[in-house]
Amino acid sequence: MTDSTAMHCVLGLPGQIDAFEFARRGRSQAGVFSVHRLQRLLDGLADQPSVELVELNGAPEEPGLVRYVLVGQLNASGRPQLVLRVQAKILLECQRCLGPMVLSVDRETAFDLVRREADLGEESFDEDSLDEPEKLVGSRQFDVLDLIEDELILEVPYVPRHEQCTDMAETESDDSVLDEGEERLSPFAVLEQLKTKR
Repeated sequence: MTDSTAMHCVLGLPGQIDAFEFARRGRSQAGVFSVHRLQRLLDGLADQPSVELVELNGAPEEPGLVRYVLVGQLNASGRPQLVLRVQAKILLECQRCLGPMVLSVDRETAFDLVRREADLGEESFDEDSLDEPEKLVGSRQFDVLDLIEDELILEVPYVPRHEQCTDMAETESDDSVLDEGEERLSPFAVLEQLKTKR
């Protein structure tokens, strides 16, 4: 992310900005707020812990807080651009073991600002365009909080699951102990035993 001359720090919810002026002047804003203010994100998720709001120098270490840095700049073509970095830890429920799991988010996205929704459709979908910044409709009353919430929603998996559930790992290790003590018979050996019994 591009360094900016004067970083405006906000403790609490970010407000609205004039997106084009913000980018043209190379402004930047950073802050931290409670994840409880993001109702669209939290809909259907596990209850998030309440954490005291304090200014953070780094990413949140526990669930409950969201930290963001928003930088305005002009891209190589001289067009206005916003670069947003969002960091958070979100408490989820694993859909495999139903236990708690923590999703660590550290997402940085660049947005080229356009003035109308019609301008969003000008993108050509080829391999080269995948590396280009997303297009975003800017305004004089641009809601930074909505953008942050959208970015976090994109990070939450549709079906949250641990890579390795603790309970299942214990069950698998118990099974492996049993397997070591017991000699498994192949299906052919079982058939052979049945033939000899007759």
